[in-house]
Amino acid sequence: MVCPELAELTQTLAYDRAGYGFSEPGALPRTSDRCVEDLRKLVERLEIARPFILVGHSLGGFYARLYAERYPEDVAALVLIDASHEDEIRGNFPIPHLKRQKFSVRLYGFAKWAARIGVLPWLARRHWIPGFGKFVAKLPQASRDAMWERVFSANSMEAAESEYDCFVGETGSVPHSRFARLPLAVVKAGVYLPGRTRKATLRQQVERTLYDTAVKMQHLSESGRLIEAGGSGHHVQVDKPGTVIGIVKRLLEQTRVSI
Repeated sequence: MVCPELAELTQTLAYDRAGYGFSEPGALPRTSDRCVEDLRKLVERLEIARPFILVGHSLGGFYARLYAERYPEDVAALVLIDASHEDEIRGNFPIPHLKRQKFSVRLYGFAKWAARIGVLPWLARRHWIPGFGKFVAKLPQASRDAMWERVFSANSMEAAESEYDCFVGETGSVPHSRFARLPLAVVKAGVYLPGRTRKATLRQQVERTLYDTAVKMQHLSESGRLIEAGGSGHHVQVDKPGTVIGIVKRLLEQTRVSI
């Protein structure tokens, strides 16, 4: 939804990390270091023009920060779409939220087991995964078919469990650097609205902390901007593709480079 329009303007690459989609499984555990080095090897193998605009969503945003820190000469601008942040697995967030993060690892482990014995792929072939159909309905038909076929494979579930386990357990490098004047766009799903009551609910506490975390990422660069995507869920590139396209177009004009 985003790439076809951007591809009319510049060289564009979208890829599946090892184990996901159409990519072969990678070495385990799937640490941040391995994910970043995989991307670096891909960039070199395909001879991608550098520097480029690097866009990362969710945990991919965490990896994008680490890539920009490790290979600053490669990155002309950085776009973080509802990106994961190390604060999410530390004491900055409410304890119940931190427990849910750890529970998610066990959930991925169960999903991996269910995929290995064929249950998840069987359910996916029949489009019986709760909530997933509503999400992929927003995508073009070819993308919908690929998502149903690939997302619930054993390889995908194993990669997801390993990556998230490494993230929650801080196995692998955590980005620490600021980026001086690197053009940076931090895209947050939804618009944060402070609660009107004195005592915040757990949900309000989490929303406030997520907003604070987005602001913290914005301040990683003197040129950082925070964009709140109203009406969007976590997958901003699907719910509000025009927002992401507009941001990248502006950065293309600003940097005058190809992705």
